[in-house]
Amino acid sequence: MNTVKIKSHKYPDRPHVEVEGKLLSETPHYFFVVCEKNSLLKHFIKDEEYLLDYDTLHFLSKYHGYTVSISIDEHYKPVKIFCNISTPCQMDDEGNITYIDLDMDYVKSNTGQWFLRNNDMFLDSTKRYNYPLQLTNFALVSLQELKTNIKNNVFPFGIDTFKDVDGPIK
Repeated sequence: MNTVKIKSHKYPDRPHVEVEGKLLSETPHYFFVVCEKNSLLKHFIKDEEYLLDYDTLHFLSKYHGYTVSISIDEHYKPVKIFCNISTPCQMDDEGNITYIDLDMDYVKSNTGQWFLRNNDMFLDSTKRYNYPLQLTNFALVSLQELKTNIKNNVFPFGIDTFKDVDGPIK
């Protein structure tokens, strides 16, 4: 498995978050990466670093306007799911997977309910950083597409255990 860095930016090109993991698979539609428990996550805007509490799977779409981070327990069952509304992901010339985080998060709570987080930050950023109208519309359409894909259990949603998904995780 190849080691890759996942690098998100805020519009237009402000470094946001970086974490290193192993590329489990790449298809024409997505990258699938695992970051092991205690991997270092660098948050550039807050100037902080965190250690991941769980092994975390990252579904990084090349097509859809969202990323999905799924924290899994020792039995490969999801314990946290966090989605970023973003631009589609791409691999840069240095082999990093990059995208622009558009400030809206869709998160699954401990009770299993989904909720939108940071919608106010999205609205503020669209004005402050002068998001192009197409980017703003793309973000709103992507949120609706994400909700539909969750409802319809489109990969990586609706999976009870990730033990055998796209090869061995460890």
